[in-house]
Formats: sequence, structure tokens, C-alpha cells
Amino acid sequence: MIRAGPSSMLDGVNDRLGVLDGLRGIAVLLVLWYHVWEISWYPAPFAWLQFVPETGFIGVHLFFFLSGFVIAYPFVRAQFGGRPQPRWAHFAWRRFIKIVPSYALSIAVAYAIGYAASVRWDSTPWQEIWTHALFIHTWWPQTYGSINGVLWTLAVEVEFYAIFPLVWWCFRRQPILTWLGMVAFAFAWRLHADACCASTSLPLLSENLPGYLDILGSGMLCAWLYVRSGERTAASRARAYMPLVALAAIAVLVALLEWAYGQRLLPNWEVTSQISTRALFGIAFGAIAYASLCAPAYWQGLFANAPLRFLALISYNLYLYHQMFARELVQHRVPSYHGDPHFDPHWQFWFTIVASLGSIALAAGVTYFFERPLLRIPDPRLVAREDGHR
Repeated sequence: MIRAGPSSMLDGVNDRLGVLDGLRGIAVLLVLWYHVWEISWYPAPFAWLQFVPETGFIGVHLFFFLSGFVIAYPFVRAQFGGRPQPRWAHFAWRRFIKIVPSYALSIAVAYAIGYAASVRWDSTPWQEIWTHALFIHTWWPQTYGSINGVLWTLAVEVEFYAIFPLVWWCFRRQPILTWLGMVAFAFAWRLHADACCASTSLPLLSENLPGYLDILGSGMLCAWLYVRSGERTAASRARAYMPLVALAAIAVLVALLEWAYGQRLLPNWEVTSQISTRALFGIAFGAIAYASLCAPAYWQGLFANAPLRFLALISYNLYLYHQMFARELVQHRVPSYHGDPHFDPHWQFWFTIVASLGSIALAAGVTYFFERPLLRIPDPRLVAREDGHR
């Protein structure tokens, strides 16, 4: 959940950005639906909604947008409030304790149950382990999807954390120009990948950090705009119109997804459909987030509600385990099936239910009994500093 405390690093922030909780919950639901659909082929309840599960990978883009917002937010608040910025050592500690233990546990589970071996292509366990330990497994095709296919996003996240001090140095001086530079660099990277490697390593290149700088930068820019003008917008007459702004941005987002869905018969359509539109996704996310954060309570309640906040709370572990759990169900024939289950509507339905609810239950257990106790561990540097003052 996006709030003050160890899980979000919003140092000194007492207010809860419940809208971002809701967006995070929606993001993980989209990714869950996408991967469960990939396995089951169970159609959406209405034909006109079929584009949603098939383009559910957009949930990852929303995660990246939220990451850009959340890590920039405390720095922007400090800048506008005339306070010292958060310490980089504390930044690193909070990111480490949030990301690494759960990541390492999921890798250990994947090896323990034999899942890592089942998705291995040309890599060896040694190659997999050291590249994942350094978060550079997306640099080579042999290790890109090894161990657990969803882990590629963790490489993008951690690599961005590593360069964030430099990005922030530029952003705090020239936020608009820095954002434009990130958009231009990401777009140029994707164009180059398409020109040089459309039939070979386009997905590998496009799904690395440079290809997502525009989405991450859009999150940072949204945080800057919200801190700079959000209170004034929320206190003005414009607040009443913010739901309309959000609805317009949602309509743009739906149009982008439907356009991508229309490309689904082309090779690498998930990637090629985003070469020129990924920055537009970031802008649409930014408009939805900003307008919703400034909107009246009735609109914010659509996002800041108990179910979505719960999903936001467990979202990291739900993301780590959902695909592994779903594929293990198929491997162990749960629910049971004969022949090709993709043509059995009964199996498709019950698999979707079991995979979804089982993944949520598993993620909740890991979150409450493993992740959250670790998040309560204080920063050792702060403890040492406090002891030194006694």
C-alpha cells in the first residue's frame, strides 16, 4: 500500500495516497488475468472485453509508472518543502529490504519444486543464479525468461534504482527536460531495436530498462506535478471536473489497448505495438493518477477501497508467484483434465478460479508471514545513529 512506512519509503509522509493503492491493485489484477488467460484460453465474459486479458501485460507498465511516482515522491516533497532530501543510504536499504528477500525466496521456491528446470532453455543453473543475483538476467536470451519468467521486471526496477541518483540530479533541476529526454531515449532505443533486430532479439532489447524510461519518467513527472499543484487543484473549482479528465484518459488508454489488440496476429505484436505508443501509455497513466488524486471523494473511492488496497498490499508476492502457481496446477492436473484442456470449458472455468484465488491466498501468506515482518526491520544506519546519541 502506498503510505508512510517501510513498504513505500515515503519518509515523513503522513497522508495515504489511496488512489495509487487502487491503481496498484488494478495493475496486478491485469497481469494475473493475462497470465491465467495465456494458460487457460478462458475467454472474457463478454466478447467486447476480450482485449483486456490479451493486453493485460499493460499492468506491468502501470507498475513501472507507479514505481517512478513512488520513488520520486519523497524527494519532490522534500524539494518543495525546503527540507533535506531522503538519504541515499536509507533509500537503498528500504529498496533492498522490500525487493530482495521476497525475490530470493521466490527463486529458492522455483528451484525447490523443480519449476526453474521446467522453464530452462539454453542456460545452466549457475548462469541463472549469478545473473539473477546481479539483476542482469535480461541482458542475455539464455537467462531472460529463466527460473521464473516474470522476474524480468525486477531487473528493470533494480537497474532503475541504481541510476536513480543520477536521474534525480537531472530531474530536480529540469523536470520537464529530463522527462522529455527519458521519453526520447526510450523511443530511440525501441526504434533501434526494431530496425536492427525485428526478427531476432527485439523483445529482449525492448523489455530492458532503456525501453521503459518513458514510463518510469512519466511516474516521476506525475509526482512532481501533484506535489507542485495538486493541493491547489483539489481546492479549486477544477476539482469537480477531475473525474471527467480521468475518464477521458481512461478512454485514451482503452483506445491504445484496442489498437494493440488489433495487431495480435502479427509477429511479436505485444512489443511492436508499443514501439511508438509506450510513452502515450505513460501520459495516460499520469492523467488518470493526477486527476484521480485531485478528484472528489466519490471518485477516489473507486480506487481507494478495501479490496484494491488488499491487492495492492500483496501485489509484489502475487506478481512473483501467480504464474508459477498456475503452471504448476497444470503440471499436476489440478483441476483434472484429459487430452487438451483448452477445449474443455469446464476445465477452463475452474482452472481460472483455482489459479486466481489460489495465487491470491499464497501471496497473502507470503506477504503477512514473510515480507511484512522483514519490512519492520529498521535501517541499521538509523539504529546505529540513535545508539550513538544515547
